[in-house]
Amino acid sequence: MFIRDAKRNSPARELRGSTRKWCRMKPPVSPYLLRYQPLLLFIAFVFLSANPSFAQSSDLKQAVSLSRKYLASTNDDEQRQLEKQLAILKPDLDAVVAELRNHSYEPVKPGYFPEQHFFDPQRLKKHPDDLLYFTVPKSYQPDRPTGLIIFLHGGGGNTPRKAPADSMNFPHRGETEEDSSQLGNLFESTGMIAVGPSAPWNERSNNRWCLPDADEYLADVIAECKSRFNIDPNRVILLGHSMGGFGAFHHAQRQPDRFAAVIIIAGAFKTSYWPATRGTSLCIIQAVQDAMPKERWHYTDIAFGRLTNQLLSQHKIDHAYLEHNGHHGLNFAKKRLAEFLKSADKLKRDPYAPQIALATPVGFSRSYLYPVQHNRWLTLDEPTEGTIPVDELRDNGSKNFDDWKLSHVTSELPGALIEAVNRGDNTIDVTASNVRQFTVWLHPRMIDLSRPVKIIVNGKQRFLDVVSPSLPAALDSYQRRHDWGMIYPIMVRVDIE
Repeated sequence: MFIRDAKRNSPARELRGSTRKWCRMKPPVSPYLLRYQPLLLFIAFVFLSANPSFAQSSDLKQAVSLSRKYLASTNDDEQRQLEKQLAILKPDLDAVVAELRNHSYEPVKPGYFPEQHFFDPQRLKKHPDDLLYFTVPKSYQPDRPTGLIIFLHGGGGNTPRKAPADSMNFPHRGETEEDSSQLGNLFESTGMIAVGPSAPWNERSNNRWCLPDADEYLADVIAECKSRFNIDPNRVILLGHSMGGFGAFHHAQRQPDRFAAVIIIAGAFKTSYWPATRGTSLCIIQAVQDAMPKERWHYTDIAFGRLTNQLLSQHKIDHAYLEHNGHHGLNFAKKRLAEFLKSADKLKRDPYAPQIALATPVGFSRSYLYPVQHNRWLTLDEPTEGTIPVDELRDNGSKNFDDWKLSHVTSELPGALIEAVNRGDNTIDVTASNVRQFTVWLHPRMIDLSRPVKIIVNGKQRFLDVVSPSLPAALDSYQRRHDWGMIYPIMVRVDIE
């Protein structure tokens, strides 16, 4: 107990110019406590045995607290210490994740909300001038997860940040649904939240959704929506038109694991590694009269859509290809878009897709190829030098409208790739090119934990062992995408000699 100052009846404390110090005395031990200590310990043991939920609740709280510290830490030594503490605990991992992702949401009025800024201070600091346009359906309830549609607008380098206003609202008075490019009623019919962000700013680029910082920007848009609304992470749809269609082609290859579906309207690509899109639904909507003499060049000609459809079919990539007889404008594509979105409630991301691929670098054209590290349950840790095959669409260079032609070629470009198949018998079969090390992330839904897991790479067994889930691995898997819908509590690092 503390020695108290007899005159002031308060703990003695160190004062400036004084020699008083804190001091402690060992408290006396009651003889009754010593006598009944074994009995008390026995009672505690019986209580915990009869009430395991009490101990589990304590473990859960401690695990959640340590997990939050682990995720917030930027110090390697601190993370290692926290990892050791987390490894000792044996909480229900699903319960920990549920607590970590738990968030309460305020009611939101339905309707159209234009020219919004990021709320989160860090995201606002990164994107102070960018705008967000929201459409909230009447059916939205803050206690029930709902899907999210991200609309990438068209335009070019000088298109203003207010461009989403041309598509995110409801038809104006006097406009018919067929004549209007506004998508508000269509979004309302899906029951999903819709957001239209302004494209990353760059006056020198007509492909602003494909710029190097566009990946992180879209991740920030998704995170912002999740902070405002109760979003189901497995029901996020990417929708792009024109320049936004280029962007949709781009991100379908680079981060397909973020989306349940990617919809490309009046878009085009020039370079692609299509197997990287496996596991994500694709829909391509193209106008037969997109290119018109003296009106619009062949930037997004119908030939792009038809050749893309052929390539996806050759690669056996699940997709929908829809044509319409209209022109480039978004209003002409609305009927086809509505057809595809009728199944919006069934479009869900599969974090455990049995066949996936990761290629790097990828992008919608050679000028926009950037490195990729993650896709679902794969992480590329260390690539080596070499080339990979890619599909390219090239025109003949003619400046005459009628002589213009588009064709497909297969090219070899510098890069690395991993293609992986979960065969369903605790065997992961991998084909890798130009890879020294990669990581396979697993979930109990993907394997039988009572049996060894086998990983075969290029026909040679590289791993065979029993694996078990761990909380640190689950948290590390979250850190890759900051997405609670993609948690893998088992990590296997594979070296290729």
